[in-house]
Parts: sequence; structure tokens; C-alpha cells
Amino acid sequence: MTDSVNDTPLEDTRLFCVPINEYFAKDCAEVLNVYRRIAESALDVPDEGLNTESVFCREVDVLHALPDSPLKEARGQLHSLSVDGGWLIWAHAIDHVRALEHDILMKPPPVWSPLALARVTLEGCAFNAYLYDPSITLTQRLARSASMRMAEAQNGIHASKGFGRQEKDYAEGQKAEAEQLLSDAGAVPKLSRRGDKLVGYTLDGEEAPLNHTISSQIASFLPEWAAGSYPLLSGAAHGRPWMIARSRSKTGLAGEAATVMAAVMVVMGAMESGIAVWGGFFGVDVTEPLSQMHSAREEFIPRSQVLAHAFQILAQGPQILKALNDE
Repeated sequence: MTDSVNDTPLEDTRLFCVPINEYFAKDCAEVLNVYRRIAESALDVPDEGLNTESVFCREVDVLHALPDSPLKEARGQLHSLSVDGGWLIWAHAIDHVRALEHDILMKPPPVWSPLALARVTLEGCAFNAYLYDPSITLTQRLARSASMRMAEAQNGIHASKGFGRQEKDYAEGQKAEAEQLLSDAGAVPKLSRRGDKLVGYTLDGEEAPLNHTISSQIASFLPEWAAGSYPLLSGAAHGRPWMIARSRSKTGLAGEAATVMAAVMVVMGAMESGIAVWGGFFGVDVTEPLSQMHSAREEFIPRSQVLAHAFQILAQGPQILKALNDE
């Protein structure tokens, strides 16, 4: 990055590799706001209720048809956990979109934070898709929910160590409840090859890892036009020098428009993919919201290029006109 970017010929400037200006920042924040509001309205339950032929409703019918027993109750709880957990994770992801809208507008402009916020949104939307995936079987969904339930119980125990005995007792009680729930549901623990570590659960022949690796899912989850930026998000979130060192300039640290653009594109891709999965699971038609998002994105991209380089264009306008006249 250079401090005399306005003097750098446009043809020698890499796209978006310029300081963040307020016009570009405002436009990025506005398109995120548009996406967020479209997503919020798209996922409202229709007035007529959910489609009874949806994946969700069919799964509920299967569970209701089971004979009354601890197994029926436990599997119903696991299914509810999958649905409620997915909703909570989605809400967490969208909250960070709202935070990103404000972060982009900071003065002085942000340096790395847009990428870190975008990563939270992306991984939340991807985890939601892992739980709501309409293409998997009910037993696979229950296996995923079982593993998630135990993983979170274990995480609770680890976290409680810093809060005192009362919290530790509560966390251990939660783990005992989880073990009973999974036993009642017929979920079988899967151990490591050495047999000394829990690595997942099997339910009616369907396996799910204890800790799902989100990063392995990103390439297939994001649209192709947004998939290439994930390493940047990870590098920024973990403070990797190869990523964060490029923000140095002669006068200190400076955020690039490219950083914001990468964050915005990833978030747009995550939200598009996320509501497509949501619609597929609950049987909600999201064709129109996805079309609205597509239109907003197609209008935003060329506009963002002009706004990002606005100061260069204004500074070099006379030279550009002269060059055109000379030709």
C-alpha cells in the first residue's frame, strides 16, 4: 500500500488496493443492511404455516409416530435441539452482520476487524447449514445433534473451571444429563482407535463427529464467487503476519478497501447460501429473496469499484481526459 495512492496511475493500481474512503464504506454498509433485512423477512414463517411436505415437517411426523418410550422422547429432544440450536447460531451470525455494518463506517477506518466479523458470520451460517441440511437423513441429523449436545457439555465443563465450584457442579450436571439423553436416544459413543477418547456418536448406523470442522465445509457451502476469501478471514482472525503485515504504511496502519470488499462478498455469499438451506429444510420458498439479493449484489459490485477509487478518479480526471483527447 502507498501513501500517495492518488498519484498512482489507475492502470497501475490493483483493484480495491487503496485506502478506505467514506463513500465506499457507506455503500458497503448499506448493501449489508439490505441483505440482512431481506434475510430477516425471508425466514418469517408464512401466514399459512409451514409446508407439511417440508423436510422439517416430515421428520416431526416420523418422530411423533414412534411408540411412546424414552427413545421417542429423547429423539424428539435431539431434533428440537438441532432446530433451536440452528436458529440461535443463525441469530448470532446475523448479529455480527449488523456489527460489520457499523464497523465499516468507523473513523478512522477499520484495519482488520471487517474480516474477523465476516468470519463469525460465515462460520455461523455454515454451522447452521450443517444442522439444517435438507439432503441428509433424519438419523444423520439426530447423530449430529447428539454429538453437538455432548461437545457443548464438555465445553461447559472446560469453561466452568474459571468460575468456581458452583459453576463446575452445574456443568458436570449438564454433562450427566447429556449422557442420559444420548443413551435414551440410542446414540452409541464412538471412540478413537486407541479407545481412550470420545470422537463422535453413531445412531442407527449414521455417524457424526464430536466436533464438526467448519473449515472443511466452507468450499462447498459458499458460492464460487465468494469462496476464495476464506484464508484471508482466517489469517485476520488469528493475527497471522502474512495477512496483517500488508496494512502497514509510512504513517502507520491503514485499512484497505480490498479488506472490506472481501468481508462484504463473503458475508453476502454466506447469507445467500444460508437462506437457501433454511428454505430447503423448512419448505419456505426463498426464490424471491434470493433474486433480490442477486440484484443488489450485481448492482453493488461495479458501483463499489468506482467508489473505492473515487479519490483517484477525481485527482486524475484532468490527466485521463487529456490522455483520451491525445488519442
